[in-house]
Parts: sequence; structure tokens; C-alpha cells
Amino acid sequence: MTEQTSTDMTSGDAAQLHAQSIVVNGLAQPGHLEIAYDAMLNGGVTVTNLTVAANENFAEGVRKLEFAVQAMEDHPRSDLLSITRNVDDIRRVHSNGGAGVMIGFQNADPIEDNLDYLSVFYRLGLRVLQLTYQRRNLLGDGNGEPGDAGLSIFGHQVIEECNRLGILIDLSHVGYRSTMEAIDASAQPVVFSHANLHAVNPIPRNKTDDQIKALVARGGVMGITSASRLMLPTGGQEGSDLSDYLDQIDYMVDLCGTDSVGIGLDISESMTQEEFIVRRATFLTKFPELKVGGDFPLENYFTRDLSSAAETPGITQGLAERGYSATDISKIIGGNFMRVFEATLDDPKLRS
Repeated sequence: MTEQTSTDMTSGDAAQLHAQSIVVNGLAQPGHLEIAYDAMLNGGVTVTNLTVAANENFAEGVRKLEFAVQAMEDHPRSDLLSITRNVDDIRRVHSNGGAGVMIGFQNADPIEDNLDYLSVFYRLGLRVLQLTYQRRNLLGDGNGEPGDAGLSIFGHQVIEECNRLGILIDLSHVGYRSTMEAIDASAQPVVFSHANLHAVNPIPRNKTDDQIKALVARGGVMGITSASRLMLPTGGQEGSDLSDYLDQIDYMVDLCGTDSVGIGLDISESMTQEEFIVRRATFLTKFPELKVGGDFPLENYFTRDLSSAAETPGITQGLAERGYSATDISKIIGGNFMRVFEATLDDPKLRS
């Protein structure tokens, strides 16, 4: 790790810093939405990129977006929850002690082959779009495609339209060539909202040092996930702990500095054993490369002591114990993503 100056920050200091900071979770799975919304509030997470849709068509994407919004309105603490569309919304949520949800898609399938659908979803609140999910779609190749064919013409058109509207482009599950082409094509910073390190666990889902450097050079940020099997080669069978998670942040800081990294937990809150069995038979069967070597137990799905957004304060505490300054901790837990949001989500007329 890059040498840090000791701050002698106490647990109380770290807790106060967490409460005072804008905290951003680069991605959450929908899971049980009521529990997910509670976890955001209980963990002091100011804003979360919530995956509302992925592989659905336009109509189903609209339905799922409405479901997520309705679940928020029906939540017992709905007065503290809101959709965030720009940085002013996020700052307002923070000042009110609430939690904001940024509508995100983990695939471009819901826009089908129609750029007008992208505009419709923008009006409905969409602010983060992952170009592909593992497989090839109309925009390009995901990182599960062995051909690695790169972006299509339509993919370039979608990037241009996202830049125009103010939608943040996510490349977490995007193929190597498509990733590098998208970084180059976008006029605005792009992100890996939830990813891990290829240098530590060399699987196609993880990001290589050259991808990370290219992303960061254009102002982007990588959020670190808490998925054990992605984090470590032994993660599926042995799990991971908070120290392993912090090691990934240390690596990013060594590679590209404290402005490069954020949180992107990718947690499905309160997954039951029965739900996990279904997920293994459906999602993980459809995308077998995401099993990373075979079946694994539910208890090893997410990092120990970081299996819920409610445990996010542990990251702040852990960084303080490793000697990170308050300024750098605030960047890592939210400030870096906020910088990207300012460059992408605000009124396009205000952006250079």
C-alpha cells in the first residue's frame, strides 16, 4: 500500500466522519427492496446505484422501474427515501439524513434498438447504464464473450446519447475491447461501478491494470465489490473478510491514487438459502463463468462483515485503522463517485 500518514483516528472519529460524509454505493442488487432501503439508511449510505433492470425488454424495464419506485413509496421510512437525479438531489438527501436511490440498468437490453427509449428512461429517472451484461447485445460484447468483438455502431450511438442526456456509463460487465473503446469514445468519465482486480484474481469478470489506468486517466472511478468469489481465487470456497476488501482498495491506491477508487458492494440484501438455490439454478447457470470454478456456499457469497450495506461504516473504520487521512477516506467512500456524478449527471448545458 502507498504509505499513509498515521491519523490516530479513533472509532468515534471514524463513525463521525462516516456520518458527515456523502457515502456512495456504486451498485446494489434489488434483492428484498424493503430490506435494501433499510440497509442504505442504517449504513449511512447517502446514495446507491440500484439495479432496477438488466436483461428485460422495454416494457418489462418500465414495469421493474415502477416496482422499485412503488416499493420506496410504500416503505415505512419513505419520508427518508428519494430518487436522486443529480448532485443537488444527493446533497439534499445528505443534509436531510436520508438515502437516495439512483436508478440504474445493468444492461442496455431495455432500450432495445431505439435511442428514443433511452430518452424515455432518462425522463423516468435512469441515470446509470451498463452497456452490456456478460454476453453480446446490440451495443457490443460483454466480458463473458470469448470473441471480444468490441462496440457496435449502435453502441457508439448510445454512448453519445448518454453523454448528451447526462447518463453515467458503467462498464463493469463489459468485455475488454468494448471497455477500452467505450472509455475512448465517451466525452465524459465512465465507471466500473462494481468490480474487482484481475491482478489478484485473473478471471474475465475482473478488471486488468491497463483497463483501470485507462478509466482513471479519463476521470473515472472503480467501485470495489464484496463478492468473495470475484475478489479472491479462494473466495468461493473459503470466503473473504473485510481485510481482503480493504486490500483491494490499497491496491487501487497504489496503482492510481486515492482519486481512483470507491465502494461498489453489489450486495443482494438478506438472500435466503432457498433463494440462493434458485439463483444457482437460474442466474448462475445462465452465466456459469460467474460461478468462478463451480458451486460455492451461500455464506461465502459476500465478504464477512460486509454482507449488507448496513455494514458500510466498517469500511470507513478499516481505512482509518490503516492510516488513511480523513480527506482520503471521504474521497474513497463517496467523494470520488460524486466527482464523476458532477461531470456526467448535471444539466448537459452546464458541462464542458
